[in-house]
Amino acid sequence: MVILVILIGLLLSVACICVSNAVVSKMLEAEYLESTDSLAATVAVSVPAEPLASVSAKAMQIYRTAGEEGDDGDYAEQFMHLTVEEDYMTVEKSLRSIQYVSEADSVYIVMLLPEEKSVLYIADAGGEDTSPGRIEYLEESVHTYLSDPQSGISAHITDTPEYGRTAAACVPVYDDEGRIICYAAAELGMSDVLGKESRFLMTLGMTLMVMTAIICIFAIIYVRVRIVRPINMLSDAAKKYGQNRGGAKSAFSSLDIRTGDELEILLHSMINMEKDIETYVKNLTQTRKQLSSARQHADDMQKQAYRDSLTGIRNRLAYDNEISRIDADLADGNTRFGIAMIDLNILKSINDSYGHERGNTAIVTLSRLICDIFAHSPVFRIGGDEFAVILRNNDYNNIESLTAEFDGRIAELSADTSREPWERISAALGYALYREGDTCADDVFKRADYNMYERKKSMKHIG
Repeated sequence: MVILVILIGLLLSVACICVSNAVVSKMLEAEYLESTDSLAATVAVSVPAEPLASVSAKAMQIYRTAGEEGDDGDYAEQFMHLTVEEDYMTVEKSLRSIQYVSEADSVYIVMLLPEEKSVLYIADAGGEDTSPGRIEYLEESVHTYLSDPQSGISAHITDTPEYGRTAAACVPVYDDEGRIICYAAAELGMSDVLGKESRFLMTLGMTLMVMTAIICIFAIIYVRVRIVRPINMLSDAAKKYGQNRGGAKSAFSSLDIRTGDELEILLHSMINMEKDIETYVKNLTQTRKQLSSARQHADDMQKQAYRDSLTGIRNRLAYDNEISRIDADLADGNTRFGIAMIDLNILKSINDSYGHERGNTAIVTLSRLICDIFAHSPVFRIGGDEFAVILRNNDYNNIESLTAEFDGRIAELSADTSREPWERISAALGYALYREGDTCADDVFKRADYNMYERKKSMKHIG
């Protein structure tokens, strides 16, 4: 019977250690993989798109040029020059902020090179390991992801002598046209946590060994009442722990063992282990929520930066960004667009006679009218009383009829004596479409602006 008790004690110790190790390791790996994927996605949407696109394009140009010329003598020097540019420093600052908030081991930007089965490092959060332009060959285990670069590299676990056990993920970063400009990557080191886990398991194992030895001394007296039954209860709880993956809270905590000896201490150790695991998982969940909140806040701030506070439509900054995109599209042959300019007449007169609040009312009234008529195109307030419309889709096709509709509704408002003076607005509209010979969107803008002022003169009351 004593030998049986010893064997049971040893088996219970080994079972607890193995089950704890297996479950905790799987839980840690799952949480780290999920956190790494989330962090990489956060990096992809948080780093400013325009500087990132510029830095990525320049980095790839340096890489291709070095390959075509067959001489990489100044390859590293060219990348060092790239790191002092404003766009690179903007990207690096953003990465550093994300790494600081998330406490990640590393966040960085790369470009996948499927044919070479490697990645080109473009930018990271800075520090001693900063090495833009470095080529690193991918482990064979992730080669399968290279067949579909559009999906990036899903979160996976690597174990190398240099970096230890690490969770890594790589997600694509898209521009506004849906093209991949680079890949955002993140790494979370697991070595420290796994080290603590190993020490915990070792301590637990040693404790169980000692308890087993002590139990054996009193085995003859307590074997039936004080040992066999509690051990069977703990064994059943350990099985539930392994089967339920986190059901240990209901398995161990529900046990009622009041033997006053090492078995009761063992139970409390198991309960503390449950609480430690639960606390760790909660901390990981809270970190993920904080990252999600930070990303949402960044999105909200970006939206506010492009909105006009008075009318709620897009502002001059948004217009300039749109013009930059149009100029980029012109290089690809996308020329189907136009620009309409609208200017509110007699705004100064309204402000002088009725106050600026009434003038703001006139501006908002005109803004709503423009958005109502040009429902298929983006509308911008680019000045105090100036609006611009980038003609797209049906608005581009039907600009003449829309212009006539605009003039008609303006005429109705101006003639409606039932309205307040500041509601009887008057405005001039001029438009221009892209034509052969235009080199940039500004050429179209200038013609539209000229046509608008010609229209204003014909209305005989320049405001």
